[in-house]
Amino acid sequence: MEFGECSSGSNSSSSNEVWAKLVPSDSRYSDVEIRSNEMVICSEITSFSLEKHEWCKITRNSDQSSAMMQNKSSNTILVDEVTVQNEDDVVINCGSEIIPGPAREGYLSYRFKLMPRESFTRWLKVSIDAEHAKCSICLNVWHDVVTVAPCLHNFCNGCFSEWLRRSQERHASVLCPQCRAVVQFVGRNHFLHSIEEDVLQADSSLKRSDEEIILLDSYASIKSNLIIQTGKKHRRKRPHSILDAENEVADFPCPQCGTEYSGFHCNQNTIHLQCQACGGMMPSRADIGVPQH
Repeated sequence: MEFGECSSGSNSSSSNEVWAKLVPSDSRYSDVEIRSNEMVICSEITSFSLEKHEWCKITRNSDQSSAMMQNKSSNTILVDEVTVQNEDDVVINCGSEIIPGPAREGYLSYRFKLMPRESFTRWLKVSIDAEHAKCSICLNVWHDVVTVAPCLHNFCNGCFSEWLRRSQERHASVLCPQCRAVVQFVGRNHFLHSIEEDVLQADSSLKRSDEEIILLDSYASIKSNLIIQTGKKHRRKRPHSILDAENEVADFPCPQCGTEYSGFHCNQNTIHLQCQACGGMMPSRADIGVPQH
């Protein structure tokens, strides 16, 4: 073994990450690196010998800010001036002084040191199917992805901007290209943008040409969060009245305003609900006695 080497216990799980060290007070000796959650320490014990001995077992605690040390030698061990007998356990913290013998004189002194958390934190890796990161308009991986609400489907900024422009020219409402729900809001999705970049980095064959990117960016018009208003008003079946003027205050079209359904009229104080089928708005009717969906 090399100086300052550790050997794994039979129940320990090996790792390449150093989460703690035993730093000797004598600079002639190397640091003892601790790489497993449970390690039997094999190192020098006396200050006049290079021979190594197994003398303790160190186990990382679940809080990751301390450890448990068990005396595995036939001698007593001093931990912060406290005597630890054979097979006894003691909690050690960063900075604890450990002497693998019954006295200071003649024995090495070690200082327990926890490594910075960044050096042993494991990053969470998430697998994603590239098919779930594609725009349903162009069928390619998102580019500058935007999310529409309330259905929360995702598209390329350029693709949906062009869809939005054409829909507002021809229709009263903008429908989601994927599920046909009425779109009321659209915004850039910065979280999914990072996933978009990760997918393309993992599989370069999914990248578009520079010419396609330039063309797509030229269509993109969504620079910030955008509330989508309807472009056309409903045709009226009765003359304009004072009540109709109150209806125009609303920010959303109501199909019952112009049709006088069962004698009911909306006004500026009417509470509206969202239809679970089409995503449109409807007045809350407490007088009809049936649930509204």
